[in-house]
Amino acid sequence: MNIGLDDFTDDTPWIETAPVLADISLDNQIEGVRLQRLVTKFDKRGDLTVLLSDLNEAGQNSPHVYLVTAAAKSVRAWVYHKRQHDRLAFTNGSIRVVLYDLRAESPTYGKLNILDVGSANKIVLTIPPQVVHGVQNRGDRDATFVNMPTRAYDPSDPDKLRVPYDHPGIPYQFAGWAP
Repeated sequence: MNIGLDDFTDDTPWIETAPVLADISLDNQIEGVRLQRLVTKFDKRGDLTVLLSDLNEAGQNSPHVYLVTAAAKSVRAWVYHKRQHDRLAFTNGSIRVVLYDLRAESPTYGKLNILDVGSANKIVLTIPPQVVHGVQNRGDRDATFVNMPTRAYDPSDPDKLRVPYDHPGIPYQFAGWAP
């Protein structure tokens, strides 16, 4: 049997009951950090979660998108960027994200934010330049998250600065982690 483009039918439009990405906030949220609740749509085939879209806000281009796998119980810390915003989408696993504001000119200088995200709390977290962050997979299985930073990664000039996960200058210690 032959098939042609005329044999296809239009997809059923989405009926939006909430914004695709809804802004949420924390008490004592670090200045410039943005949290957006992810909306997941389900049907008998599975589900679909929009991670980034111009539907609600134009200009959401992302020149570099990558998937990160965090091994069970692992820690990725501490890091910050001079120029880019990280936009991290968490949709599975049990992940703790810790943010620390070391920007001397910031009204939230010295503040610490702790977020528990993943399967039970799907969000996109936008982290501005110079906000230190670390991620811990608190689960017993690998977890993944997607980063959609505002700048492409340049291997010859990485916009990434690090200190060890147990640096005494950061007032947070990841529980149960030993490299």
